[in-house]
Amino acid sequence: MNDTDAFLVNWPGRIVFGVGKLATLGEEVRALGGRHVLVVTTADLVRLGVVDHAERILKDAGLVTTRFAGVQPDPSCDDVDRAALDVRRSDADAIVALGGGSAIDFAKALSAAATHEGPIWDYVTYTAASAKPLTGALLPLVAVPTTAGTGSEVSQGSVLDNPRLEMKAALLSPRMYPRVAIVDPELTYTMPPRTTAMTGFDALTHGIESFLNVERSTPASELFALEAVRRVAAHLPTVLRDGGNRVARAELAWAATCGGLAIGLSNAAVAHAMALPLGARLGTPHGLALAVVQPVVLAHTWEAQPQRCAMLAEAVGVAEPGAGVRANAQALVAWMNGFVAEIGLAALWSGAGVDAALPARLAKDVFAYMGRPVSQYRPVFDEPQIRRMFEEALGCSAHA
Repeated sequence: MNDTDAFLVNWPGRIVFGVGKLATLGEEVRALGGRHVLVVTTADLVRLGVVDHAERILKDAGLVTTRFAGVQPDPSCDDVDRAALDVRRSDADAIVALGGGSAIDFAKALSAAATHEGPIWDYVTYTAASAKPLTGALLPLVAVPTTAGTGSEVSQGSVLDNPRLEMKAALLSPRMYPRVAIVDPELTYTMPPRTTAMTGFDALTHGIESFLNVERSTPASELFALEAVRRVAAHLPTVLRDGGNRVARAELAWAATCGGLAIGLSNAAVAHAMALPLGARLGTPHGLALAVVQPVVLAHTWEAQPQRCAMLAEAVGVAEPGAGVRANAQALVAWMNGFVAEIGLAALWSGAGVDAALPARLAKDVFAYMGRPVSQYRPVFDEPQIRRMFEEALGCSAHA
């Protein structure tokens, strides 16, 4: 920090953290003035009995509930618009989002779509967009994550897919913050290893990118970013070896929340700018897409940001005292490659759908709708450099 630094810390909600804290759901909704609650969730959580349990808590608090269990992975703007019609016809006055990042992002977008005119995509922010601002009050939202990764429970964004444009982009507004985040690690105990690995890597990337986003990073965002990185690096492998390790599950739950707070205070950067088009084009799950591109991005970053990469190396436990800044920055790159393999994500990438022309298309996508986070990073990559990084990450070449 220097004597000219100035920054804003904006988190207008409450975080309720701890095992068993789902039991407070009813009182938290009542404190927001809710009487009729729309529970936004997924069919999988209905089958697991998690939704019935949450609804009992709400009903025991004297609240009326309506269930929407139609959230799909990577929610689309069209699905949000259709659901908003039903919400407007109901008398729901509060929303509970119960699920992973898709459910929470869907619910945040729904709280906006139900209270604002026009298609929700009109409000989405991307490079070439003239996004309409959210000007009115949204339905109050309580976010209850059942995964440990996206940090959507504490962020102001909702990532939506537009299948017609083959585009993923975010609806961003300070009005989008959930009013309450109930982070109960117990809800993550049954997460399968694949989901645990992908969501955990998302949390790790939030911390890394927030820390390396030199244009937006602040002492406040760095605090949360490094906490996310430390905790994921230390505890994700433990959980993947022993899914019943409750201490490590709690550490990951808090790491995910820290990662969400970090990018909320700064921003994501190049790995996310590359992963979103990859997901939109190939349907690659977000955490896996990040695992494909993040090692390559770091390999092309450390020389421009050796000091910060060395600090990240210290956070993940691979910095050697006396080795020097450049050596420790390079150690971070080597660690990242090993970590992606250790948590099983390298083996999940099949490369299906990749051809020699794809990197160029993806690079154009990055600058069509994810140019801002690229411009906030160092080095500032241009389109040919992004294309070459895609070629390296995807294992293909335009000249193959």
